[in-house]
Amino acid sequence: MSIQSLDQHLKDFYNSEKKSLLANYPGLTLHRLRQDINLHAFLNGVDSEELFDFPYLPSRTNPLTIFFEKLSDGVPLEYITGYAYFYRSLFKVTKDVLIPRSETEILVELAAQEIKKNFKNKNCRIADIGTGSGAIAISLLMDDGATLDMVATDISEKALKLAQENFFTHRYSISNNHKVSFIKSDRLESVPGKFDIILSNPPYIKRKADWAEVHFQVTNFEPHLALFIEDDQYDLWFQEFFTSIYEKLSDQGVSLVEGHENHLNDLAAMAKTIGFREAVVIQDYSQRNRFLKLKK
Repeated sequence: MSIQSLDQHLKDFYNSEKKSLLANYPGLTLHRLRQDINLHAFLNGVDSEELFDFPYLPSRTNPLTIFFEKLSDGVPLEYITGYAYFYRSLFKVTKDVLIPRSETEILVELAAQEIKKNFKNKNCRIADIGTGSGAIAISLLMDDGATLDMVATDISEKALKLAQENFFTHRYSISNNHKVSFIKSDRLESVPGKFDIILSNPPYIKRKADWAEVHFQVTNFEPHLALFIEDDQYDLWFQEFFTSIYEKLSDQGVSLVEGHENHLNDLAAMAKTIGFREAVVIQDYSQRNRFLKLKK
């Protein structure tokens, strides 16, 4: 058997596995695979501009062999490399947290707009509920539009530990004027004080009603605790959540919550019954209902 270069092996692998690869990774291209292989190799101590010209020798200890095996199993690319790009930075991710999605970057953009509009050169207290990898909170902390007091919460200790690790990695890009604390809490239960901005990308998928619409790669690999709410508990969960947001939000504050396109209109109506004066559904860039903006 002749020895192939990594580039040729990648091309042969992609062409022979293309059907299953595209089923697991919709829209996956050779260019994207090269990028992730470069990242995976770099993170495993292989750093060379000529990586793809090197001969590829499969081995149980070769990080690239492990990469190809996990790819065949449908493991999300971000879990294979251990990192995900979000907003303007690279964040460490594990199976204990959701992979941050590009759509959620809009949540950061909306919050940044609120900060610029109402808190420029002022103090602003923010809560990021269900912080996961910390991508939302840390992305905002790297912006210097205001002096931020950020509280990031999660019910998962492993998620909080990872968020703290990501904060430590990015600490030199964050102003010393900002404050940040990480609190283990179910929603806002253990969080004291009021907030000017409350953000959240909570679990918002109904386990039975919405299951068929969820890509099997998500259900197979991402943490269900951060994804699903039982159908018969869905309304009560959000009633309690919105009530706690209402109680914790300052009078002039705003809450931005990501949600499921099939349920956001109902959740907006629910929020108004709790007392919010404004409950507006905001679409993402594909014109799908994606976010809820709440004001007292």
